[in-house]
Amino acid sequence: MEVSEEKKGDVLIVGVSGKLEVTNSRAFEERILAVIDAGERQLVVDLSRLDYVSSAGLRVFVTAAKLLNSANGKIVFCSLKEPVREVFDIAGFFSIFSVYDSQDEAVKSL
Repeated sequence: MEVSEEKKGDVLIVGVSGKLEVTNSRAFEERILAVIDAGERQLVVDLSRLDYVSSAGLRVFVTAAKLLNSANGKIVFCSLKEPVREVFDIAGFFSIFSVYDSQDEAVKSL
């Protein structure tokens, strides 16, 4: 798994590539929590290069969303590949998270 960060105005875009699973979800969680602790409140998670996400990875997304919610922030997702889209669907994430087809749409939503 690789993680990238890019700032567009007040929005932080976090790109995740490879596989987000139990072996690396803790490192990803630490990174996301660090940016939230540093004051980021508007996050777009770009999953265009993510091939796989496990339940451990999904838990990180829920944790980040809860923290941002309590700080009047928001997390949205974009550009899901089909395998990741299927996991989001099975987990019911489409009913609790905003998911956009492109990064531009996701940024504009915030």
